[in-house]
Amino acid sequence: MQLKPADWRAALAGATASLLAPVAPLTAHAAGSGDGSTPWLVDSAVLVYSEAGGRVRAVEPVVSLKRTDAAGVSTGLKLTVDTLTGASPNGAVAQPGVQTFTSPSGKATYEAPAGRVPLDPSFKDTRVALAANQERPWGTDTRLGYGAHFSHEYDFTSLGANVSLARDFDRRNTTLSLGLALEADQLRPVGGQPVPLKPMAGTGSGKTGNGTRHVADLLLGWTQVVNRQWLMQLNLGLGAGSGEHTDPYKLLSVVDGGTGLVTGSRVVAEGRPDRRTRTSLFWGHKVSLGPGVLDASYRWYGDSWGVRAHTVDLRWRHPLPGGGFVQPRWRHHVQSAADFYRGWLVEGVDWDSATQTTPLAHASADTRLGGFTADTIGVTVGWPLAKEQLVTLRLESYRQRQDALAGAPGVLAALPLTPELKATMLTVGWSFRW
Repeated sequence: MQLKPADWRAALAGATASLLAPVAPLTAHAAGSGDGSTPWLVDSAVLVYSEAGGRVRAVEPVVSLKRTDAAGVSTGLKLTVDTLTGASPNGAVAQPGVQTFTSPSGKATYEAPAGRVPLDPSFKDTRVALAANQERPWGTDTRLGYGAHFSHEYDFTSLGANVSLARDFDRRNTTLSLGLALEADQLRPVGGQPVPLKPMAGTGSGKTGNGTRHVADLLLGWTQVVNRQWLMQLNLGLGAGSGEHTDPYKLLSVVDGGTGLVTGSRVVAEGRPDRRTRTSLFWGHKVSLGPGVLDASYRWYGDSWGVRAHTVDLRWRHPLPGGGFVQPRWRHHVQSAADFYRGWLVEGVDWDSATQTTPLAHASADTRLGGFTADTIGVTVGWPLAKEQLVTLRLESYRQRQDALAGAPGVLAALPLTPELKATMLTVGWSFRW
């Protein structure tokens, strides 16, 4: 059984980052129940994600609990379980004829139809993630937060911890915050970790053992109450990762520079730098406009691999009679390609099949590292039930258009090398006190 690439979960996280928080008006800062205890605020949701063309499908249930006691100590717990199936692009380029590939385990083969981007159909995995955090007063105007998370899947395990400080100024109209998160990952690829930029081989041949990766993130935040109708937030994020970043399941095709047909070694394993630094800037606004609330944000991202991205996210929350709401959303994302992103390797230029060497230090055909434009359009509807309960339904459509690959030789110029990606996301949520 082949599992999803270890870092594919980042793509799913993009779809589920706002699974719970934006839809529930209930607050954990509530008076205790009649027996003097503090109730838990429970947010639960189930996401169903499906890509067109029989590609990746995911089902992800999430349960989040939070409570704040009389001393102002907030405690949060979160459980996530996701199951993924379907087919995922393996990085190889389309060809006019049928192509045959060996699975990562080296024990099976699969075919890619003529004229189609190759998809590995054995894309299966189940992940379980647990997270716990607590925030407590530390002096008069300062709050201390800390937490930990654990995530496990067949070929990947992650363990992390975080700590943060937040201090209020100007009668709590201004808040400055500082956060640090550390993460240690263990990668156990099916069949072993391929040697970067070397021909793919079966189990044990041309592969190494497990890999590790360490990640550190620093967050500087500023939240400002501008006036009674306007709340502004500005965050600066700095991150660094070291260790194994190469995706063990991604390939690069070796093609003839004249005909565009695969030749020589046919496919080699991708290779990425073992270090990556990241910088992000987030600027968000929540503005009350008449009966509704506008939630608008802009995010800039850049990293040492050459990826640059701009994201605009707009939501409009409008109340409905009876305490419900409707919230349309539009998200627009533009990304440039990594410095080492390429669609293929040219025999005799980028790759020498006779010596199995390349002048390139790094190379990847993973479309997540390519340039693309993506739009998400959707709507969330929420309606209250008895006893402070809220049910929500969110439907969103995602469309990703990959940048065209320049300089396609021979037959590649007439093939669909960058097909459009379409996905549908349906989320059902239920919030209540317990």
